[in-house]
Amino acid sequence: MNIINCKIQIYKEEAVIFKKQTLLQGAFVLMISGFINRTLGFGLRLILVRVIGDQGIGLFQMVFPIFITFSILATFGFSVAISKFVSERISKNNYCEILKILKIAVIFAVITGSFFTVILYFNAPFVANNILNNAKTELLLKAIAPALFFVTIASMFRGFFQGLRMMAPTATSQIIEQITRIIVTLIVIKTLLDYQLKYQVTGAALGISAGEGLGLLTLLFIFFKVKTDIIQQIQPTANTETSWSLFKELIKFGFPITIGKVVASLIYSLEAILIPARLQAAGYSVSQATSLYGQLSGMVLQIVHLPTIITVAVTSSLIPAVSEAISANNHQRFQDHYQQALRLTIYTGLPAAVIFFLLPEKICSILFGYPQAGSILQLFALGAIFLYLLQILKGILQGLGSPNTVVINSIVGLVFEVVLIYFLVSQPNIGLNGAIIAITIRFIVITILHFISIYRKVNLTLDLKQLILKPLLAASFLAISLTPIYQYFWRLNQNNLLSTILAISIGMIGYLLILIITRGITSKDINRILN
Repeated sequence: MNIINCKIQIYKEEAVIFKKQTLLQGAFVLMISGFINRTLGFGLRLILVRVIGDQGIGLFQMVFPIFITFSILATFGFSVAISKFVSERISKNNYCEILKILKIAVIFAVITGSFFTVILYFNAPFVANNILNNAKTELLLKAIAPALFFVTIASMFRGFFQGLRMMAPTATSQIIEQITRIIVTLIVIKTLLDYQLKYQVTGAALGISAGEGLGLLTLLFIFFKVKTDIIQQIQPTANTETSWSLFKELIKFGFPITIGKVVASLIYSLEAILIPARLQAAGYSVSQATSLYGQLSGMVLQIVHLPTIITVAVTSSLIPAVSEAISANNHQRFQDHYQQALRLTIYTGLPAAVIFFLLPEKICSILFGYPQAGSILQLFALGAIFLYLLQILKGILQGLGSPNTVVINSIVGLVFEVVLIYFLVSQPNIGLNGAIIAITIRFIVITILHFISIYRKVNLTLDLKQLILKPLLAASFLAISLTPIYQYFWRLNQNNLLSTILAISIGMIGYLLILIITRGITSKDINRILN
């Protein structure tokens, strides 16, 4: 990346390297990879539940928020900032600075990634004993520490490719990362089957480190192939911002994103600490509290987050698309992006919530062998749609250049959740249900605040018939038909797995048909993906 003062002489929309994808095309690529990754990850989770149990899952879920917090501090929001700034420069035909931005970000990532990796590794005993209050997590923290270095650098390259509206490199690296994680995790766990639980769980942490490492190597390989073609199209020029000026821009935009992500990570960390503690205050033993938290975070939340395969993909594609539209002062394009993102989220999140509510025990039994977690899933389903909406709305606000607003809204939601967890979970007659209520209230509060914030910034008109009435009509059919269809097939074959799959499949076919008949889904939507 030694050529940083440059002017691109030839930029063609059809060029392979810089061929931009539409919002739905980019989202579709990430959805496919997200589906593959989530399927592979779920397969691994199913094995882990059966090998290390809910206590082992609970231990891992206690450590993971700490890892996420450190990775957020290390990346400092630069991945989102890169995506936004690169897309903005492309919209203004200023291609000179994209390599320069990446170089600054990677140097920063190497420094911060190394620093926080060392901090986490050597302070693992303190974190385990004084923050997580569980000595068994020390080895897990040390095993997952190397992943910090890899994920910090990898996030910069992913942000760079997303800013170019190229989602395939991110998708490819994530799939390779997941496959590596599975292989390493299973090998380590099999080797340590005769050892204590804390050693077995370490396999999952080592798998993450190995996966992130190979994912980074994949991104580097793709980048150097891309870089060669970029350099062939550029020549030196003095008309670029200084490195210091670009660095200050990245810091200015990245800081509030970091705070926002720290708040999000703090939420998970507080849940990992506060929920088990308040369950113990309600009269549960340490092992009972850990098991219940394992069912909540390691099982139910994993199921509820399944539709985020779509929302995360849309958000990653949405941030550069919105930034580009706003930078080009194209209000209509922004409104189209907004409408498309909301429709896709509601059309997929609503039926998922219906399925989770009506077949909770059956889903938890099939996936994890824990039908008792079904009651947790059923209660969570009531507010699941707000989780999916808030992710999309967060991406829109970041694309609008308002990460500070995301932080403020998230903090308000966090306050609601913490207060409710503290007072509700410790009540013996409420227990874990109090945590579910508190988390759901957070989803709702943040979603409402995000909606208000967007409408204060941009004057929008949305098609409520497409966004609400048509999906509600289709979801009503799904809600009415799902249980009878399941019962019909259950009487025929007495097989829970087959009956559940058939009920969901037939119900979803009916759901989609109603959307097509009512023109909730049109040929224009399909063309946006294919063309």
